[in-house]
Amino acid sequence: MAALTVGVCRETSPGDSRVALPPRSVPLVRTLGLDVVVEAGAGEDLGLSDRAYHTAGARIGTRNEVLLESDIVAALRPPNEVTGRRPRRDQVLVTLLTHVRAPLSMPFLIRGWADDGLTVIALDLFGAPEATPSPLDAGASLEQLAGYEAALLAASLLDRPLWPGWNPALPRTAAQALIVGGGPAARQAGHSLGACGAEVLTTVSPPPDLRDRDVVVTSIRPWLYDLPPVVVTAPSLATMRPGSVIVDMAAGRDGGNVEGVEPETIARTATGVTVAGAGRLAERLPRVASEAFAGHVIALLRRVARGGSIDVDPTDPVLSAALVTQGGLVPREDVWGPIMEQMTVAGLP
Repeated sequence: MAALTVGVCRETSPGDSRVALPPRSVPLVRTLGLDVVVEAGAGEDLGLSDRAYHTAGARIGTRNEVLLESDIVAALRPPNEVTGRRPRRDQVLVTLLTHVRAPLSMPFLIRGWADDGLTVIALDLFGAPEATPSPLDAGASLEQLAGYEAALLAASLLDRPLWPGWNPALPRTAAQALIVGGGPAARQAGHSLGACGAEVLTTVSPPPDLRDRDVVVTSIRPWLYDLPPVVVTAPSLATMRPGSVIVDMAAGRDGGNVEGVEPETIARTATGVTVAGAGRLAERLPRVASEAFAGHVIALLRRVARGGSIDVDPTDPVLSAALVTQGGLVPREDVWGPIMEQMTVAGLP
């Protein structure tokens, strides 16, 4: 019986140098009895050569070869070719969905996967982790990295230290930080700012008057089909003092948590407040993010790829939370319900 093959494509989103499986993860995959084929140049933006992959036990191929030969495709963002080339009905795609940030096209994308018979497992659909986080929840791990980076970014842009100083020339009080959100990113941002000396307050609905806040970090990401909710309006932003900072971790092409924010930009308002649209912060730590994602992919492979066959059990309570499509169906009601609404509006069957 031929071994199952796990394929790794090069990420094509501009500025994203991460890779779904770094070379050091390849031997761990192979110990599960799986082969690995990697697209040529997949890790070169991280300084990970094709030779390093070959030495680790992977085969190197073209993008088409990876997609054609793989039983399981691992990618941080869904490869466009997977949806456009009529994949095998038993092929599995392991990816992230909430970071795709395409609410208008997402229903049609998922519907296409179901129609093609593709099994799609999204490792970021678990929501806020419980007391014992899921071993498959890559989204939580990447959000934690983003929260850490958000705190560093805010500290670098703020016009004063986060901590109080003992020198008379330095501020005598700690910087006042407000975290808006309750997920892993928000918690990590608050923890990191607090560790640097700031006084941190966390809320899910910020007060309209932010004049006593030196730093505001927002982290309320939308669901698959939604736009980011605006939680800081222009009037409330105008109440912040000159020199203060706001970091919007939900900022993307469809807006963010801060009214008028621009994605991946740092701008200063007319009142002197620095606004950072920072929806892709985990990508600033691409090596760590790649290793983290790979760890969750390997945990999934241990669960579904045993004995030379793929067994994606929809009744598995852990796996079912991440299952997007299987056998031509969309198992989760909160995923397929909006798809049917969109199809009806578009006049499609």
